[in-house]
Amino acid sequence: MTLAVLLGGLVLLSLLGVPLAFAILGACLATLMIFRPHLPLELMAQHVVNGIDSFPLIAIALFLFAGELMNAGGITRRIVDFAATLVGHIRGGLGHVTVLASMIISGISGSAVADAAATGSVMVPAMKRAGFPPAFSAALCETAAVMGPIIPPSIPMVIYAILVEASVGHMFVGGIIPGVLMGLLLMGMVWIISMRRGYAKGTWGGMAAVATAFTAAIAALATPVIILGGILGGVFTVTEAGAIACVYCGLVAVFVYRQLTLKEFWRSLVTAAQGTASVMLIVGASGVMGWMIADLQINKEAAALLLSFTTSDWVFLTVVNVFFLIVGMFMDPLAALIVFVPILMPAVQALAIDPIHFGVVIVINLMIGLCTPPVGYLIYLMANVANEPPQAVIRESLPFLGVLVFVLILVTYIPALTLALPQYFLG
Repeated sequence: MTLAVLLGGLVLLSLLGVPLAFAILGACLATLMIFRPHLPLELMAQHVVNGIDSFPLIAIALFLFAGELMNAGGITRRIVDFAATLVGHIRGGLGHVTVLASMIISGISGSAVADAAATGSVMVPAMKRAGFPPAFSAALCETAAVMGPIIPPSIPMVIYAILVEASVGHMFVGGIIPGVLMGLLLMGMVWIISMRRGYAKGTWGGMAAVATAFTAAIAALATPVIILGGILGGVFTVTEAGAIACVYCGLVAVFVYRQLTLKEFWRSLVTAAQGTASVMLIVGASGVMGWMIADLQINKEAAALLLSFTTSDWVFLTVVNVFFLIVGMFMDPLAALIVFVPILMPAVQALAIDPIHFGVVIVINLMIGLCTPPVGYLIYLMANVANEPPQAVIRESLPFLGVLVFVLILVTYIPALTLALPQYFLG
C-alpha cells in the first residue's frame, strides 16, 4: 500500500505536468501525511539538503561546464575533423565519423543530451549535404549519443554511485568496455546499412592528412585522456577530474583554438548552472524519497516479494532489464534511478550481484530509453535538428536500437565486460 501511494502519487503528478522534482516531493508529502502523520514536515526540508550535501555531486556541475566549454570553444569541430580522416573513407564514411566522434566526445561531456547536441549540430547537416537521408542521420546521432553516459565521465553513474554508496571511479571505469563495444558495433551496423543502400564514402587522404588533423586536434583529444588517465592512475578523484577538465577545456578554447569569447564563456557558465540546478533539485527530492523508502521499509518488502518469485540472479537481471526498458520509455532516467534503485538494492545484495555491474546495466537500460517513444528526448531533439518527423527518425533508429539491446544483453550476462577493468586498475 505504501509503495502504491508513493509511486501512484508520483505518476499522477507527472501526468498532470508537475515538474519532476516537485512531483517527487508531492508524492512523498502525501505518503508522509498518510502513513507518518506524527512526523514534522521540517524533516522533508532536512532530507532535501542532506540529499545534495555530497562532495561527488560537484562533479556533475563541473562536467556539464566542461561540455559547454567544449562546444563553445571549437573542440567538437576538431574532434569531428580528426575522426573524418580516420574512418571517413569507409563505406558510409560520415556515419562512421559520427560514431567515432561521439565516442571521443563521450569522454568529456558525461551527458547523452549534451553529446547529441554537440555531435548532431555538426554531423546531421554534413551528412545531409553528403546525400544521406536526414532521418538516417538523425537516428544515428541519437543512438550514438547513448554512449555519452556509458563511456566515462557519466552523470547518471555519479547519481547511481551516491544512491548505493558505491565508488564513482569504479562505476566510470566499468563503463569503458561496454561503451567502446557499443561504438564498434554501431559502426558495423552503419557499414551493413551503407553497403545495402549504396551510401557514399569519402576519400582516403593518407597518413599525412591524419597527422595534420591529429596535430590540429591533439589539444582536444587530450581531454578524455587526462580525465581517464588521472582517474585510472589514482592521480585525482572524479570530482577533481571535473575541475581539471573545466580548466583545461577553457585554456584550450582561449589560447589554442582562440574561439571562446567572453560572451560565449558567460553563456556556457549560465547553461551549465541551469543544468546543474535542475539535476540538484531532483537529487534533493530523491533524498526525501530515499528516506521514506527506508523508513517505511518499502525496499525490504519489495526485495521479499521479488525473491519469492526467483532466487536466480540471471532471472532477476532478465526481469530487471525488461522492467527498465519499459520504464525508460516513459520516465526520465534520473527519476527512474532515484525511484527504483533504492527499492531494488536489497534484492541485488541478497542475490550477491555486484553493484558496479548492476549499475552499468541499469544505466544502459535507461539510456536506451532516451531513444524510444513516446518520451525519448533524443528522438525529438535530433528530429528537430534534421527537420524530420519523429516517426521517420524512430523507423531509421530500429537497427541501431537492436545493436544497443544486443550490447545490453552481453553486458548483463558477461559481468567481466564491466568488472574486468575496475578490478585490474582499481582493485
